[in-house]
Amino acid sequence: MLKYKKTDTIVISDVHLGSMGSQAEKLYHFLDGLLQAPLNRLIIAGDLFELWSTNYKDIDKYEYKVARKIVELSERGTKVVYIPGNHDRAFRVFERFTMGKIKIRNEYLIKDNHKKYIVMHGDEFDAFTRNHVVVTLLVDQLYVLLIKWSALLKRYFNLGSSMAERKTSATYMKLVLKVRKAALTYAQSREVDGIIIGHTHHPEMFTNEEGIVYANAGDWMDSCSYVVISDEARLEYYVC
Repeated sequence: MLKYKKTDTIVISDVHLGSMGSQAEKLYHFLDGLLQAPLNRLIIAGDLFELWSTNYKDIDKYEYKVARKIVELSERGTKVVYIPGNHDRAFRVFERFTMGKIKIRNEYLIKDNHKKYIVMHGDEFDAFTRNHVVVTLLVDQLYVLLIKWSALLKRYFNLGSSMAERKTSATYMKLVLKVRKAALTYAQSREVDGIIIGHTHHPEMFTNEEGIVYANAGDWMDSCSYVVISDEARLEYYVC
């Protein structure tokens, strides 16, 4: 049972439609649940599509259905905002466009219940990704191969680690903390109450000493997590 009010905003990120690790079927059912009682706003905070490594000739039927559900939500009155990420950065050239009833923005400011939250993808706070695009592309290709091999090993031999297990590495956590720190600094400079991003695939809620909220919406590859902005911002997990 999804917990939200019709006046709420929900933020999802890092779906990576077209990749082997995408939980498109779960997201389809999640969006279908939102259609039963359309909410005020849905924000997709980056990497909805996997444009770096996907052959869309083999796209799964649920990935098409997810796109259709998002359009249907917008037609049913939900304000839909799409913020491109680094994996679907091609759409960033359409910043400030509105396609049908879906807004495309590189960042989005929410004013809700006398509080202000800024939503971004989050790669802006990842110095390596920002400054070494070519190297990042190559590393990402290796990572995609790792995901594919891990999925095959798990499917046929019950071997291989999940993304959740790989997230415990010291290198990964160092990145998470760097991105969180940079995001909070940016939020403070914008004089907002909180910042919500994706990018690191690490769902979390954190409040610093100044009272600024940092939320990471996680992903729809492993966590199936999302952020609800209601009276307060909170992190939720989808189980179907």
